[in-house]
Amino acid sequence: MRAPVVLAVLALSGAPALAADAPPAELFGGYSYTKNGDQGLSGGEASLGLRLTRWISADADVSAHYGSALGTHTSRLFFMGGPRFAYRGRGFTIFTHYLAGGVRSRSGLTVVGVDIAETRTNFAMAFGGGVDAGISDRWAARAQADYALIRADGTTEKVPRFSAGFVYRFRGR
Repeated sequence: MRAPVVLAVLALSGAPALAADAPPAELFGGYSYTKNGDQGLSGGEASLGLRLTRWISADADVSAHYGSALGTHTSRLFFMGGPRFAYRGRGFTIFTHYLAGGVRSRSGLTVVGVDIAETRTNFAMAFGGGVDAGISDRWAARAQADYALIRADGTTEKVPRFSAGFVYRFRGR
């Protein structure tokens, strides 16, 4: 019974020191994939995280996705923000976040050189998380998965969003 308590205290005693090394800001950019019904949409994602405390950051997140099938062109632009909670270990960071904001969706087709499209903006939120694997003091590779909800016309569409890319960690003086 004593051994687990001693191990837990030893493990947690190093955690504040590691958390103190949290950068004041992180910038992520990379590939992103989501869906629109059965259609897969590929694109990119960028996010900026500003540290509020050792474990909590404020995130601003934008991702754009595009696809076409059977002459129909579809795009989705998510713009969301919210808190991110992170645990920093040696060489890795595990995080979870909750984001809320909007999504601008566009579906259209081109007929005889004329673009016919419908564009709408709806409420969106996403929750999920991921892991950053340190490459150097300033760079990390990130993999993340989110579950996004889009509220439109009284219904809620549920879509996955997967992203992978690189994180640049801004350092203080």
